Formats: sequence, C-alpha cells, structure tokens
Amino acid sequence: MGEVLARYVDDKSSAIRSVGTLVYSVQALAPFWGDLTCDAVKGSTCRLYAKERAKPRPVTTTTRTGKEFTRLRSAGPSTVRRDLGVLQAALNYAHDEGLLIHPISVTLPEAGQPRDHWLTRDEVACLIRHAEPHIRRFIIMSIYTGRRASAVLELIWTRVDLVGGTIRFRADGQSETNKRRGRVRLPRQLKGHMRRWAGGRGTHVVMFRGKAVASVKTGIAKAAARAGLEGVTPHVLKHTAITWAIKDGMQVEDAAEYFDTSAETIRKHYWHHSPHHQERAVEIIERRK
Repeated sequence: MGEVLARYVDDKSSAIRSVGTLVYSVQALAPFWGDLTCDAVKGSTCRLYAKERAKPRPVTTTTRTGKEFTRLRSAGPSTVRRDLGVLQAALNYAHDEGLLIHPISVTLPEAGQPRDHWLTRDEVACLIRHAEPHIRRFIIMSIYTGRRASAVLELIWTRVDLVGGTIRFRADGQSETNKRRGRVRLPRQLKGHMRRWAGGRGTHVVMFRGKAVASVKTGIAKAAARAGLEGVTPHVLKHTAITWAIKDGMQVEDAAEYFDTSAETIRKHYWHHSPHHQERAVEIIERRK
C-alpha cells in the first residue's frame, strides 16, 4: 500500500490543485497502511483505521513568532472519510495503471449529519471588529460571495471588474472541479468595500504584509476567541452567507447560480431556513375543511 500511495502522489500531485490536502491525507494513511499488502484492504481494516485515527494525538503548531504549542487532536468521521477516499483513489489508479489485477473497494464510514452552524449578523459584525485587517477583508469577501477560503485567498485583482461589477473566481484556463468557483456579480455593498480596497491594492485581494495569504484558519480562530465566539471556521462563513440568503427569501435556483453550488446541496442543507420552506404543502393542507 505504501508503494500504491507513493505512485499516486508522484503521478497526480501536479494535476491536483489541493495538493496540500492530498499530502496531508497520505501522511495520515501511511503509518497504518504503508506496510500492508493491498489485499488487506477490507471492511475490518478500514474500521480499525477509523478507530486509530479517532485516538487523540499531540499536534505541534508553530506561530508566526516562532512559538510552538502542542494540543491533542483526533480525527472525526469526515476526516476519516476523506483519508479513505484518497486510499480508494490511489487503489483505483493502481488498477487503471495495471499494477493491480482486480479492483479493490474501500469501506467508508457513514457520513455524519452536517452541522447547521451559522453566524448571526451581530456575531459577524463582532467578529469583524475583533479581526486583523486582512482577516476582516476575508470575512467580508466570504459573507458577500459565499466562496470557499481557497477561492477568496487566490483571487487576484485582474479578475475583479469594478466597472462591470463582476468577479471571476476561476482563473483563465483553470479547469472546474467539484469545489466550484465560477463568476459572481458584485452586490453594491461589496463593490463599495472593494473600491476602497483598490486604492492600495497589491496582486491579491487579501494580502498580509505585502504577500498572498495561504491560510486564514489561525487568524479566524484568534478573531473568534477575542469576540467570544465558538466553532468559527472559514467554512462557517460560507455556510453563513448561503443561510442568510435563503432566510432572506432567495430561491433555490438563484442561490445555486449565485453561490455556484448545486441546487441539490441548497435544498438538502439550506432550504429549511427559507420562509418559503414547505409553503405550498402547508397551503394545501390548510384548505381542508
């Protein structure tokens, strides 16, 4: 399995945008699977892997100032599913390349229910007040566009059209993936912010000390701690943006187009917040005499 994973990383890393995520998953998989033969991949070993990943492990993090701190972390079901998804992809690739005679199936743990965690407008305002300038800019971009952190952080000014009022989150020639980006029209509020930001702009819309920002997880966590908020992550901001839009009455098709998210995802995870949720069904039931 170690050879299968190494071959997959070597051959696929140049074609995958989120290569960091791939490497992280492989680093997590290798200690458990690396010395096993491919025929050891079965339901029992996959479940054992999930149990091993669920054990708390010390993780050391280094801050910008060089200070190190260690805390215990354990992998949840979604992380294990991602890891085992990489394992399945590596096995599929090995079979396609003729390294394996027969395909091998990986047993994934059941997907957990998505957390319905979103912020109120007062909470977002409080978060912004306690954030550093570049984090503040990221929050505003996320709340008005509902894009993933990577899309916001990789956005450059040449893909922002303040005259035409549009943003292209996908670069020219960049292939679309299931982590969709697309194009969005600028709401007047965001256009006002971006006009002010454009005065001293660099290459990227979100920058720190003149450089592009690779991650805002730490900055968001610090701002949330200062604001007294729990469970705030970059993805929560995306979730908040879509939730607000649906609560304000945006229809499924409009939300799917604006946020470049499938209508199925909107219906499954957000539509219950809509004032129109089950509206027609209730009207029909209330006609009964």
